[in-house]
Amino acid sequence: MPRSRTVKLAPRLREDEEVRPARHGPDHLQRQTWYLLNRAAQHARETVEAALAPLGLRRRHYAAMGAIHSAGELSQQELSNKIPIDEPRLVAVVDDLEARKLARRLPNPNDRRARLVTLTSKGLRLLDQAHEAIAEAERKSLSPLSTAEQKQLAALSRRICRWS
Repeated sequence: MPRSRTVKLAPRLREDEEVRPARHGPDHLQRQTWYLLNRAAQHARETVEAALAPLGLRRRHYAAMGAIHSAGELSQQELSNKIPIDEPRLVAVVDDLEARKLARRLPNPNDRRARLVTLTSKGLRLLDQAHEAIAEAERKSLSPLSTAEQKQLAALSRRICRWS
């Protein structure tokens, strides 16, 4: 039977301790902003996936449904420009949504070769449920932060992404 290893975790940084790169030491990653952002993003992805799983959705489905809903209807090309999913995977996502009767492809009156994607009423209802599930998961996930800190985190994230 293999021996179990005890992993010693790096000490947590104090709230007032500066995050700065370190050249060595067990806690050097916890002092690097890129690592902290990556861990926070990983946590967010896992939180959203867990919230969507009971609804039978993945993040890519949710992103596509949200983009379609915002526009009313989109060609697959327009949809691929709105969300960061490569073309082959996007086709599979739309296929999944259509198979579950959450979306449908319609003829594009302006281009006979293209199809428009729109949500069905079932898709709209599920999107509402997904919004609620994600909002609840986000509330729980961000509960260690005050409301002001949550707003500041969102604002700083938008600045980092250059969305504001």
